[in-house]
Amino acid sequence: MTTGSILRKFLWVGLTSFGAARWTNLHRVFVRDGLIPEDLFMRDLAVTQTLPGPGFVNLTVLCGMRLGGWRMGLAAGALVLGPGLVAIALALAFLSGEEPWVARFLHGILVGAVGALAAAFIRLASRRGRSVFDASLAAATLLLIVAGVPLFAAILLTGVVGATRYRMRPEEET
Repeated sequence: MTTGSILRKFLWVGLTSFGAARWTNLHRVFVRDGLIPEDLFMRDLAVTQTLPGPGFVNLTVLCGMRLGGWRMGLAAGALVLGPGLVAIALALAFLSGEEPWVARFLHGILVGAVGALAAAFIRLASRRGRSVFDASLAAATLLLIVAGVPLFAAILLTGVVGATRYRMRPEEET
């Protein structure tokens, strides 16, 4: 695959991604197309969740670096962030947050992001022989976030539940 086609994929992700589900577009574009193995992508996703700063930007740069070194990583970050930055600048210049249609538009984007995130949770929880408990834990995390629980608190709560459950299991089951 050429450098130009990889850069176009990053630009496409930047043009079509929003909200908490952005990483699912990276997964679709690079893992499903066979450019990055899923185990490496999922490991990178886990690592980027622990790094400071926006995890999506960190993941984008890591994907770019996997596909072409540090220069590709920098270009990937710029291409993915660029469309959103332009959209925000235009929105701030021309839209008023007090207009009802703007609020409804932004609410619609939120609903779409939650739906995409839910689909990703379902798809990933059903892979690799994961248990019903794993899928339930992922669903509980999503529901807590949708219910308005802060992200940190939702992850901390479900993390404690998951760690407790797996710590209590007999060794032969793990």
